[in-house]
Amino acid sequence: NAIFGLANGGDVGAPVQGAVQGAKTVALGSLIAVNLIKSFALGSLELAFAANERGVDFNLIEPVEFAQANREAILGLDMALDDLQDSMVDVNLKLRTIMDKRNQYAALVAKGNRLQTEREIFRKRASAIVQGVRTRDAAFRIFRNEKLERYKTLFDLAAKYAFLAAQAYDYETGLLHTDNGKAFINKIINARALGVVADGQPQFAGSNTGDPGLSSALAEMKADWGVLKGRLGFNNPDTDGTTVSLRMEKHRIVPGSDGDDNWKDLLNRGRMANVLADGDVVRYCMQIDRGDDLPVPGIVLDFGTMVVNGLNLFGRPLAGGDHNFTPSTFATKIFSVGVALEGYVGMDDPSANSSTTGGSSPSDPSAPFLGSQTLAATPYVYLIPVGTDAMRSPPLGDQSVIRVWNVDDVAIPLPFNIGASDFSNKKLYQSADSLTEQLFAIRKHQAFRPVSDTSKFPSDSGQLLPSDFTNSRLIGRSIWNSKWKLVIPGHALLNDPDEGLDRFIETVKDIKLHFETISYSGH
Repeated sequence: NAIFGLANGGDVGAPVQGAVQGAKTVALGSLIAVNLIKSFALGSLELAFAANERGVDFNLIEPVEFAQANREAILGLDMALDDLQDSMVDVNLKLRTIMDKRNQYAALVAKGNRLQTEREIFRKRASAIVQGVRTRDAAFRIFRNEKLERYKTLFDLAAKYAFLAAQAYDYETGLLHTDNGKAFINKIINARALGVVADGQPQFAGSNTGDPGLSSALAEMKADWGVLKGRLGFNNPDTDGTTVSLRMEKHRIVPGSDGDDNWKDLLNRGRMANVLADGDVVRYCMQIDRGDDLPVPGIVLDFGTMVVNGLNLFGRPLAGGDHNFTPSTFATKIFSVGVALEGYVGMDDPSANSSTTGGSSPSDPSAPFLGSQTLAATPYVYLIPVGTDAMRSPPLGDQSVIRVWNVDDVAIPLPFNIGASDFSNKKLYQSADSLTEQLFAIRKHQAFRPVSDTSKFPSDSGQLLPSDFTNSRLIGRSIWNSKWKLVIPGHALLNDPDEGLDRFIETVKDIKLHFETISYSGH
């Protein structure tokens, strides 16, 4: 400071002042130092006191407090231990309950396992038993069904034959058109039992109550037939031979040159480029198709016949020279039929046999194939019934009604087919239809040879013997039929069928039909 004072111009007393000021300063510093020492000593004492106090607390109080705290903690633990010991009973009870539940669960599981095992064993045994029973049941059902199928098939076949027997009985006798007759046929249809059969003969059941079976109906028909054979005249029928003219009696075309043109027109109207277009021809004429897929030219003439008083056989008013049959016989049936082609050139008539008379074979011309109008020596024609048969019922009460029949001319199938024909290749009991063939196949009509004139027909018609001049295919059919067809195929006349038909139309002057018939009085 002195120096600083001097520098500023200074003060002479500045040094003294400086010294005094310095002494003050030293004294002040000493006081400060004393105070600091006091403060330090005081702090040391306080620190020592605090340390001593802490030592007292640590060495004297803390152990006591610690021991007391330990005693308190031990007391708490002891109390907790007492509580724990007191709760052990509940714990033991809970554990026992848990163990019991576990044991119960284990028992249930074991029981379930036993049930599963027992069920598995039961199912295996049941499965084995059921499988065996099922196998035996299946075998039983198979054999039973086979037996039932055989029985049903054979019963159905027997029922069909019984029904057809009733229809044949009705066709022959004409007696089942009444209400009772219809009920008799319905009884056969409704039958579900065979009935009683002894030694192959159907037996009468003794009562119509319930279902007497098929045998009862067959026995009833057989018993009635045994009486009717004599009563209706089946044992002693009337026989006749009748020849009718298509030209004069059917179409009223006069003979001679005056009617030749009309006759030729008639034949031309019946001429067909292919007779196979006629369904009746295909259905009833046997093997008329030559098998070469070519048309079959021919002539088809249709006509109907009837038995009515005042009308001729063709339904025309009865005139001089006409032929008819009497309605006093309830049925007039065909034994055989023949056809005469009058005017036919070149025919070689069949030779007469020992059972007939009046036939002779003409001498052969030297070269008949050179003739311009000559035809084949052995022509063949078909005569087929395609309409409905009609007859009267027997006039047992001196009254009769007209019965109309749609006749199915069918063939009975082979039961065993030992020749293995292709129309039947199954055993009888294996087919619901009995055979692969239609149950009753249509019996077709074969062609037969006509003659050149009516003198060749047998004159001893009452003997009903086979003849070389007639055909017996229509035996049993009624002379009364709503529609007949006479079929003359061209290939039976010449190799060139059209040429053969031309010559036929030019030369043949009349076609006559000869019927050998059987008539029953029915009373």
